[in-house]
Amino acid sequence: MSDNVSASGSLGFVERPLAKADQAMAFNPAAHGMLPVSLEVLPAEETCPCDLFLPLYNQQRARVEMTLVCGQGQGFKEAWRQRLLAAQQRSAFVPLDQGQLLRAYFQDLAAHKLDDPEQPVAQKRLLLREMASLGLRELFAGDLSPQVVGQAVGGIQVILERLTADELILTNLSEILRSDYNTYSHSVNVSLLAMALGRHLKLTEPRVQALGMAGMLHDLGRSKLPPEMQNKPGPLDEQEWALMRTHPHWGHRLLSHVHLASMEVLKAVLHHHENADGSGYPHGITAQRTPLPARLLRLVDAFDAMTSNRPYRPAMYALEAASTIMRSPQHFDEDLIPHFLRFLASPHMIRKQGPEKG
Repeated sequence: MSDNVSASGSLGFVERPLAKADQAMAFNPAAHGMLPVSLEVLPAEETCPCDLFLPLYNQQRARVEMTLVCGQGQGFKEAWRQRLLAAQQRSAFVPLDQGQLLRAYFQDLAAHKLDDPEQPVAQKRLLLREMASLGLRELFAGDLSPQVVGQAVGGIQVILERLTADELILTNLSEILRSDYNTYSHSVNVSLLAMALGRHLKLTEPRVQALGMAGMLHDLGRSKLPPEMQNKPGPLDEQEWALMRTHPHWGHRLLSHVHLASMEVLKAVLHHHENADGSGYPHGITAQRTPLPARLLRLVDAFDAMTSNRPYRPAMYALEAASTIMRSPQHFDEDLIPHFLRFLASPHMIRKQGPEKG
């Protein structure tokens, strides 16, 4: 257990109503040696597969400290979950050295729940999202050798196949998209949005899955950037932006020897920051020369970034982000914008019917 983790936290604080979490509090889980896990995906009244911690602010020391909320092997109570969610605490945190335990736990859940028609679709979405996010975190933390990247891409492919196996999973996404911006949750959001948009546009299933793969991996090149840039609590300066503009090339290079990364995926990763008027990067090409998957990623990448909380600004409402996109034909393919706006009002994003069934 790392020095900056406190094991002396009392479980008593979750036995009573909690104050709402400070959404503006800067908190980088990796700096504390932690992985986030959604409280919604952890089954209540079962034993915890890992130690679960919460970030609590120590006013005397003026710092965030990790406090144990439920130890490995202890029962996680539904009442605790409800109190934490009511306090706007949507994640618990697991020590990095217990990541293998968390992955095994998710795989066991998947084996029991994903093929069960009685399980709610919403729970299947949550589980697959958490599995994808964990896989990305482990990929970014690895040595990024061709073998490691290839194995990770294989694992992502399995998750994408699960996500597209049931048509209902890529619907009503507004309920599971995470607004706490980081590279991993953002990449999962972009992947889900891109696949759902592809379905909305009636693309073939292989192209939908290629969009999903490109969405998951579009920011892989950021792993080559200085760690302090990953979660900087403010806008990047000019020198940092110059480095940031290299990440599509890095992502393309890391994936270029992975056989599961098709040419369509590689081009989407390389060109997802090109602008319609040619003012984007890395090559400054216009919409007419940019492959369709990259143009679609440009839309959903920007939409998710705008609708996510950042340390230096709150999230936009979806309507505000849509309005910004509509007023920006210089950035986004003018022909795709109307389709994207209709997509945001479709069942892929918003529930139009009664309760979902498994």
